[in-house]
Amino acid sequence: MMTNVYFLSAKKLTNPDALAAGTLQIFKKLVESEQLSLQKNLPIKIHSGEPGNTTFTRPQTYSDLIDHLLDQEIKPYYIETNTAAGIRSTEDKHLQVLKDHGFTDIPAKIADGEDGFDHVEVSIRNGKHFKTCKIAAGLSDQNQVLAMSHFKGHIMTGFGGAIKQLGIGFASGRGKTEAHAKVEIPVTERIDWAKASQVPTGSSQIWNDDYVYYGQTFAERVAEYALAAVHGQKYIYLNFAINITANCDCDGEPMPLIYDDLGLLASTDPVAIDKACFDLLEKREGKRPFNDYGIFAYANRIGLGSLEYQLIRI
Repeated sequence: MMTNVYFLSAKKLTNPDALAAGTLQIFKKLVESEQLSLQKNLPIKIHSGEPGNTTFTRPQTYSDLIDHLLDQEIKPYYIETNTAAGIRSTEDKHLQVLKDHGFTDIPAKIADGEDGFDHVEVSIRNGKHFKTCKIAAGLSDQNQVLAMSHFKGHIMTGFGGAIKQLGIGFASGRGKTEAHAKVEIPVTERIDWAKASQVPTGSSQIWNDDYVYYGQTFAERVAEYALAAVHGQKYIYLNFAINITANCDCDGEPMPLIYDDLGLLASTDPVAIDKACFDLLEKREGKRPFNDYGIFAYANRIGLGSLEYQLIRI
């Protein structure tokens, strides 16, 4: 099935105010063109950004959109999940990071509770790695979510966008542990990142092949978790292909930009929107921008989304 993906070029996003206006513009275009009805309480799934990271999508980017929702008598709120380990792995510390990073204009909730173990086992079909996935309780029962994803590189999956936002961002802290870990970890414990890599940080990490999944197998596991995250619902996806770095917003240090800004994309299909980002960047750069580890074909095969899309420039 052909999916519409809407694209706003970075040439129109010359400063933070223009970026905020562009975010609202592409959102309204998607909602109006696809004739979407918005629920009255709308969770906005974001990435809070690891402390020390400087390239995560800032809350000011969402300001015009949030004002628009409030004018429509819709009550938006930020929603996040705890990480498997580290600073953002508990509710109180994660909420503090959200506050420190400026996500204070609307309420913020942590979907998997105090310690990352508040989840629902969601069954999936067609997966070869999982039969059930642990999706954060506060996201497992949603009929509609506005998923905001920063499109950039990722050290374990090649790149990150909407698929990874679903597959890791919607998983509980414990679910993230199970998605990553090759070894059996007691149900009350989390992954130990000190055992996962021979190099602590940065794009030169060498993974412990006996302890964690990475590359194609991990990408497939993320796609299966993404399938559980959507649980048959049609969510709204906005991808921010700006501040494109080699690694994700979980990296707690400043990272250099590796590509010029591409722009904003919007769709109701997580596979199509990520593929459109990838294809546009590949065409512009004249090379494959990241390793995709076959994620698009696999995600399509298990029923997560479509490989075929129509790009609509606005």
